[in-house]
Amino acid sequence: MMLEKRRHKRFKLDLIELNGTLNLATKVEIIDISFGGVALKVDRRLNIGKECLFKLEDERNSIDVKGVVVRCKLSGFEERYNRDRVSIYTAGMRFQEGSADTVADFIRSSIAA
Repeated sequence: MMLEKRRHKRFKLDLIELNGTLNLATKVEIIDISFGGVALKVDRRLNIGKECLFKLEDERNSIDVKGVVVRCKLSGFEERYNRDRVSIYTAGMRFQEGSADTVADFIRSSIAA
């Protein structure tokens, strides 16, 4: 059995309906999220160490959370409506210190809805 080393529990998005946007990417898909960070699929490479503003939203509310990109790697390609092929990246972002309570409250309110 492998020990869980994460500080925060991860939430799969089959439990809750959350969306995310970044000012740097057109397409953002949340893979999973915790109170301390988020795993994403995005349509552009994010530079490791770069600070980003991430908007997290459900059907009623939204919050803005600052985060830092901690990993990003090419994971595939996607064809768009105009037949252009776009690179898809899997990225991880760690939320800034002090954001955990805000994110936790937001996720809890989304689950409770």
